[in-house]
Amino acid sequence: MNPAPVEVRGLSKRYKGDVWANRDISLTVERGEILGILGPNGAGKTTLVRQITTELIPTSGEVSIFGIDGGARPNEAKGCMGVMPQEANLYWGLSAWNHLRIFGKLRGLPSRAASRRAEELLSDLGLAEHRNKSPQELSGGLRRRLLVGIASVSEPPLLILDEPSVGLDPESRRHLWDILRGYRTRGATTLLTTHYMDEAEALCDRVGVIHNGSLIALDTIANLKASYEYEFKIMFDEDGHAETTYGNDPRTLVQQAQDKGIDHYAVSPTTLEDIYLGLTGESAQLKE
Repeated sequence: MNPAPVEVRGLSKRYKGDVWANRDISLTVERGEILGILGPNGAGKTTLVRQITTELIPTSGEVSIFGIDGGARPNEAKGCMGVMPQEANLYWGLSAWNHLRIFGKLRGLPSRAASRRAEELLSDLGLAEHRNKSPQELSGGLRRRLLVGIASVSEPPLLILDEPSVGLDPESRRHLWDILRGYRTRGATTLLTTHYMDEAEALCDRVGVIHNGSLIALDTIANLKASYEYEFKIMFDEDGHAETTYGNDPRTLVQQAQDKGIDHYAVSPTTLEDIYLGLTGESAQLKE
């Protein structure tokens, strides 16, 4: 059997002052999928990613990358992945093309191969017309594309992206999504973190929800909706208060509203945001 791209077992991270960033997280990233880790800022997503990339040593637990023990053999594990941190510095004195070429050489590509790969990425990322520009001449969206290119320059089998579209305008975000879908089509596995529900719903084969440092759900969006009876929602006004009730059968929801004497209501499929709010206990009413 081929080992999974990422296998996390009982991972916990405790900082000074008995502050737990992660608690007993276990998950597997399957080959060829895009797995999204959801949660607000401060939920523990970045700490989890930094442990998977071997940047942080866990307090307890294990991480393996394609069967390689990340704790015992970190350099070998890192060689299998391309990483895009949430915050990363580019080199103001280098053009976009030189960033890609130099990082290609740093990842072991021969000089000519690194140059060819830089040209490919400039085309794939929509950066060809900006090849000679330095980072300060690029928009925020173009810089994020360049960072994705640096992460993927050696065509690693695993991409780990921490909030890849943070701060981007809608058009730039969708262009980035298309790039990541293209990598998946070519066989790459991607683990990404995000707090954008629409991004996870548009991109991810499965999603995990982190709340207060713990992984509280991991499945496809369809299965999460079915398991937690959140496939549909009905919204109405009762006694001057907006109410929302969730369930799997829209006819049952309508009947419940009518039994209460409510004539004006709206029924619609739930979104990933509804699931997330329900799982984290942040919605006022989940289901009856």
